[in-house]
Amino acid sequence: MTGLIRAEIRKMLPTNLWWALLLPVAPWSLLVAWYGTAIGRVDMIQEITGQALPTGLLAMSLATNYSTIFAALLGALVMTRESWHRTVTTTFLTANPRSSVLGAKLVVCLALAVVYGVVNAVFGFLGGFLGGTLSSGAGGVGGLDQWLLIGGAGVLATVLWALVGFGFGALVNNSVAAVLVLVFYKFMVDVLASVVLAGTELSWLSSYLPGAASNGIVGNLAVPMFISEVAGAREPIVPAQAFQQLHAIFGGSYGFSWWGSALVFAGYAALLCGGAMLLIRNREIH
Repeated sequence: MTGLIRAEIRKMLPTNLWWALLLPVAPWSLLVAWYGTAIGRVDMIQEITGQALPTGLLAMSLATNYSTIFAALLGALVMTRESWHRTVTTTFLTANPRSSVLGAKLVVCLALAVVYGVVNAVFGFLGGFLGGTLSSGAGGVGGLDQWLLIGGAGVLATVLWALVGFGFGALVNNSVAAVLVLVFYKFMVDVLASVVLAGTELSWLSSYLPGAASNGIVGNLAVPMFISEVAGAREPIVPAQAFQQLHAIFGGSYGFSWWGSALVFAGYAALLCGGAMLLIRNREIH
């Protein structure tokens, strides 16, 4: 297995795939986090409380929710690029069993996803800090422990999205289709499904949708932290609507734990990767 992992590293690192997808993560996370400090009725909250706000906590959640798509695309293309270049046949014939090949690819993919998550956390922090410092509601990103918790949750969300992309790419076995479907689903289908479910008896289902669950990994940490910092001793009397409004913008669901969201999303990742393993073991290669 170690030899297969080394082989996958040698195949991956010289290519432009991993760094071409990594390069946009830094500016994207910084800009989204910066923008996140100016939305969500922050000015209104500041007027009510009369204090500076730790807007960076929310901004980092927003940055993560938008940046994880790059890890998903990485995972998908790790699996589909060999089919695109028609080298997968040689790989499977010279490195049996196929499950070991997939395991080696997965290890390399997850290692790179951790790098993506760390870059997102660092530049999300920077964007949240700059946006919070330069805005009228200056307050930075909260305490170091809070940033580490949200940053760590962001890395976890990034890794799980890489797993989802990996499994989906293996099932689809087509680079263009995998990229288009992942982008369309993350930014359109899941959002529309949540809107349709809102206000119905099935609204609770929206927390279990893949996109909402992934956003909740960070959002269900960031929003309660923000409310706690702003409200202080008054936190128990903060209305649920305040939480819900912030969750609607920055991700997550009121009353849903971050680890619950992580477990739900990990379940989707496990289903996709497990299904991919079973399918590829029996798929004909040409």
